[in-house]
Amino acid sequence: YFVLKLILESILSSCAMLTQFYFDWDSSVTGVYLAGLGLLMLPANLVISHLAGRFQDRELIIGLLLFMVVGCLGMIHYRPQVPYSMIQYLAASVLLFVSTSALEGPNMSLLSKTIPSSWSRGIFNVGLLATEAGTLGRAVGDVVLSVFGGYGLQYLLNLTFGCFAVLCGTTLGLSV
Repeated sequence: YFVLKLILESILSSCAMLTQFYFDWDSSVTGVYLAGLGLLMLPANLVISHLAGRFQDRELIIGLLLFMVVGCLGMIHYRPQVPYSMIQYLAASVLLFVSTSALEGPNMSLLSKTIPSSWSRGIFNVGLLATEAGTLGRAVGDVVLSVFGGYGLQYLLNLTFGCFAVLCGTTLGLSV
């Protein structure tokens, strides 16, 4: 949950900077793009809901983590001498956004099935812990962008999503 919120926050928070730097988009074009990403959440969750009847939560999590790794690797600008492709950015960011958004459902489903019932009572319950893990992921995502952005916008994309590819790959390895 921490990892998916970390990456989701980084995608959304870096979008305006990256699209302005690489494609010279203004805020209205970026806003329309982010709204379009938001509209993809419902179909993604409907597909995951349909797949949940066929696959176990763990299998869905592994598949979505694999898509997250591919999305992170797809975001990286591999050839600095060649301009960064808008198609590459759009495809990778859509894949990354949809997979991170869809991953929340199987994560929460598996969590609800595996957490002891004693953790469901009181103020400091599993719901609060999940909320705090997500909040921490968002905060760390913003810190990562600030730190990597300090090196310059030309390095933000590769440093951020290169590290996230390693993080998602590690999470995938631990989940398998």
